[in-house]
Amino acid sequence: MEGKSYVLNIWLFLIFFPVWAFCQGIQDEKTLPEILCRSTTGEIKIDGNLDESDWKNAESVEFVKIISLEKPVSRTIAYCLYDRKYLYVAFKCYDRDIWATYQKRDQPLYQEDVVEIFFKPDFSKDSYYEFEFSPKNIILDAFVGKRALAGNMFFRFAQWNCIGLKSSVKIKGTLNDWSDIDDYWTIEIAIPFQSLPSIKKIPEKGDIWLFNLARYDYSIYVEDGMELVTAGRITKFDLHRYQEWCFLKFQ
Repeated sequence: MEGKSYVLNIWLFLIFFPVWAFCQGIQDEKTLPEILCRSTTGEIKIDGNLDESDWKNAESVEFVKIISLEKPVSRTIAYCLYDRKYLYVAFKCYDRDIWATYQKRDQPLYQEDVVEIFFKPDFSKDSYYEFEFSPKNIILDAFVGKRALAGNMFFRFAQWNCIGLKSSVKIKGTLNDWSDIDDYWTIEIAIPFQSLPSIKKIPEKGDIWLFNLARYDYSIYVEDGMELVTAGRITKFDLHRYQEWCFLKFQ
């Protein structure tokens, strides 16, 4: 019996220690910001307008500059909602120089104006998701198997496509015309839970994911021509540092 008990203890340790150590690592560094994701009360039409009452009642998320954590030149506001089928995310990106030229899915959209969504539903697994959307409504979606491989393997991970993904963009301004001054662009996104291979169940009230939102703004109006902002308090030039993301809390 003692031998069996010893084996059982080792087995339990191997299962639960990685989760405990991961959470301890987060807590030791800082308390992560919390984003509330409220359940919808009605249908969300993916048209880029953000005019449903649920968006008006959703918690607004403000962004800061990466590393310095200072207030950005170009303001970004985001919102999160969910229902039994989709995770909804919306961005309003103030931008005096809206720029995007890529035409095909999974091109390096982060080299131009783009918004990004990261999330890690299961703390015990290495895998996580990344989505990028340009003002032309071009998409990059990736199911990243392991963070350490993201640099060299990223575009292999991007061969995964999120079936049923929806998005729509509205632009107040002119795209790719630096000679005038634009106002903003909005994007509305619906990510289907059933297309995410690593999640075990549809999120419920009280569930928590690791989560982050980011934006690249390439513009003649920002220092060095590019500004990278994020909802999480990222202290290094690496958006894949999920220990510095946010907690997405489903309500």
